[in-house]
Amino acid sequence: MSEFNRMLQARKWMKTNENFLSTWHAHVGYTLDLFYYFSQYRSVEHVAETCDFNRALLNRWIEVGLEIGHLKKSMTGKIKAKRKLIKYASANSPESVGVLLREMMELHLPTLLKYPDLLKNNERIEYLEDSFANVVAETSTLLEKVSISPILKIVKKNKPATIIDLGCGYGGYLKRIQKRFPTIALNGVEINDKVAKQARDALNEHAQIHCTDMETFIEKYSGKTDMVMVHNLLYYFAPEERAELFKKIASIMNQGGIITFIQPVKGAKHGQTFTAAFNTFMTAHKNLYPLPTLKEMKRNSKKAGLKIMTIKPLIREGGWYLVTMRKTI
Repeated sequence: MSEFNRMLQARKWMKTNENFLSTWHAHVGYTLDLFYYFSQYRSVEHVAETCDFNRALLNRWIEVGLEIGHLKKSMTGKIKAKRKLIKYASANSPESVGVLLREMMELHLPTLLKYPDLLKNNERIEYLEDSFANVVAETSTLLEKVSISPILKIVKKNKPATIIDLGCGYGGYLKRIQKRFPTIALNGVEINDKVAKQARDALNEHAQIHCTDMETFIEKYSGKTDMVMVHNLLYYFAPEERAELFKKIASIMNQGGIITFIQPVKGAKHGQTFTAAFNTFMTAHKNLYPLPTLKEMKRNSKKAGLKIMTIKPLIREGGWYLVTMRKTI
């Protein structure tokens, strides 16, 4: 009986690995733009020669794709990618979400695979922010597509004259706000110089992009603003530092001003499988920190003279929430 149960468990894990195989196949296809090359029926030889790919390895990738349903074969043996892969996993597609695969396969999974050594040696690794700044900025643009509508509603309702986006990335939020509300004075803060340059290129002269860290910007900012956006940033700060961070943000705001926080939240109603995995990734690094809980955010907001107005799920599967606060004192 024990051998039967052992084999049953092994078969379950083998079945589970099929899901990973699908992710791996899509990642390779996105990285090498193979779904684009096979957007029409083409022979393996043609694509291998055109792209200078190893033919045997390309054949193995195609065999996997045929088995899991990413690819299909004609009667003459030519290969074509399924429409959804061309649409969502081709680098050239405007609807591509392939960068999520890249972040998972090149950033998250390698870290998780180091876990045995990290546990055994009581070590943590350094998160190389510059190496993955563009990847993180690109994945943030996907989140923006979901969250821009509620952000624009907040802007319309509260009519801020000035907005600051701390950690603005490529400036996606600012660009959409600028298009809809062209009279609002906009400031974006981005620590990576290459990402900041792309944000400047995307916006006109009415939006200022500051290439610096958010704490330095806050210290030097001499005015007051009506709205601040703090999206996917709290895990760069240790939990014991966040109460002071809330106070610093509140210090540059007018009374009645609005703050929006967007990020995964630990212990919330939705998406806790993802947040558990995300927290595991964060804890493996010396310079990243656990996700905040709603209880922590409520406690820190109260200390900073901020009142939580709304808590809304944005992406339930990932535990991403939009938390809106107002400065009351």
